[in-house]
Amino acid sequence: MRSEFQVVPMLSIHPSRINLYSDINWYPKRPIRNPYVHLEGVSRDHGGKVSSVARRKVGKAIEYLLFLANEKALPDTAHGRSYSFKLAFITLTLPSAQRHSDQVIKARCLNQFFVEARRKWHVKNYLWRAEKQKNGNIHFHVLVDKFIPWSELRDCWNRITNKLDYVSNYRDQMRQFHSGGFRVRSDLLKNWEYKAQIKAYKKGKANDWASPNSTDIHSIHKVKNIKAYITKYCTKDEQSEGLTGRLWGCNYELSDIPGARLVIDSHVHSALQSIFDKYSPKSYEGAYFTCLNINIDMLKNSDSDLLFKSFGHFISDHFGKSLQYEVDTG
Repeated sequence: MRSEFQVVPMLSIHPSRINLYSDINWYPKRPIRNPYVHLEGVSRDHGGKVSSVARRKVGKAIEYLLFLANEKALPDTAHGRSYSFKLAFITLTLPSAQRHSDQVIKARCLNQFFVEARRKWHVKNYLWRAEKQKNGNIHFHVLVDKFIPWSELRDCWNRITNKLDYVSNYRDQMRQFHSGGFRVRSDLLKNWEYKAQIKAYKKGKANDWASPNSTDIHSIHKVKNIKAYITKYCTKDEQSEGLTGRLWGCNYELSDIPGARLVIDSHVHSALQSIFDKYSPKSYEGAYFTCLNINIDMLKNSDSDLLFKSFGHFISDHFGKSLQYEVDTG
């Protein structure tokens, strides 16, 4: 039986844009296609580079991560300053030289970290990026939507990595290196001054080298265009050479977000037109779509609430979060 099709105009709503595209309805069913087969000699290895498709997915995940994260007030710092933030930027490193494959580190350590982060600090949405340090060790940059105390973070990561003896190996190395008392690391004096090394030595010796400085965490609150900054940082190719397996990942809900999808009928067209009349948004023409620079504030303040409510239903169904709060897309 011959299949017929109908082209259906569609749109998808995201926090900072609306995409216009066409979908196809097949009757009675979509024609059977040959399964995709990689051509002989074509490698599926990323070669340490983030593809253009991956860059778009990372950008979209960060867009939603920022949109969904609530403003949080940090506890007063030692300097008496207080400020708020949405996302925390975490770095996770191995306490000693890497002895396992990248895949094993991700499966045994990184995955366990996210399991515990969800349970201990209620982290729901996150994105990670793997890189190689100059010493060849894999390390991870992680974005989370919660406040995590630095000491709890370090204790958690050290305990997890020590399942593979990385803290134990660090302890053995430090005991041997300082067996005759304090020894300065001359190769690190440029970035780690003598007094700081003495202080670290005394602290490490006091706890028998059980708490290596394997983590770092800080909030992102001073960057003007946070989305652009983080997307660029998480998709750069530097320090990726030699990595095996996935270069980045996120929680399931952020992995491939469809947005609120609507058929463009007369009601939807009218709602779009009211936004155009009020804001005259800019647009970008792609090969198979048109991107409109329409953010959620525009939807919320337009003469028709159809699109805003549709996006609200999507956020509720997909993320279990209500849009009944003051929207900030800055």
